[in-house]
Amino acid sequence: MKKLAILSILIMGMPTANAADRSDPTPAPVVSAVPTPAKTTPTPVASATPTPSVAAKNVNTELTKVRTLIEAKNFSAALTALQAADKTFPNNADINNLLGYSARNLKQYKPAATYYAKALKIDPKHLGALEYQGELFMLTKKTSDAKKNLAKLKSLCGVNCEEYIDLKKAIGNK
Repeated sequence: MKKLAILSILIMGMPTANAADRSDPTPAPVVSAVPTPAKTTPTPVASATPTPSVAAKNVNTELTKVRTLIEAKNFSAALTALQAADKTFPNNADINNLLGYSARNLKQYKPAATYYAKALKIDPKHLGALEYQGELFMLTKKTSDAKKNLAKLKSLCGVNCEEYIDLKKAIGNK
């Protein structure tokens, strides 16, 4: 209660803001009950960046993961990962080429042949698919088909490219 009484006395003893109470003829400034907002420079608001619940898949990222499995000779896991990648990125020559490679290394020659054929349908100049298909031809006793792939590689990249050299080695003296 004492605080309220002191506050009342202080308020009553304060000069009022009326022009009549002032000896100065200058009009008193108008005091608004609503505060005027200070002039500020608008701060740019960054738009919210959506955070995907699942990291966006990228074909190169997927192929890098698969190549790690292949280097570790885990062809079964590579085949499974490639089949999933093929659903996400259909009609990709690199994926089909590696599907063929993984299947061939698992001695699944018929599916491997299908994957290589699809890779070459998508990209008839795919050097890796031409080499690996040629190696499959050698495993399945189709030497003349392997030699056709070797000739294609020679016309596409010459006799010094890795794919040509590897297939030539696989064909040997046959």
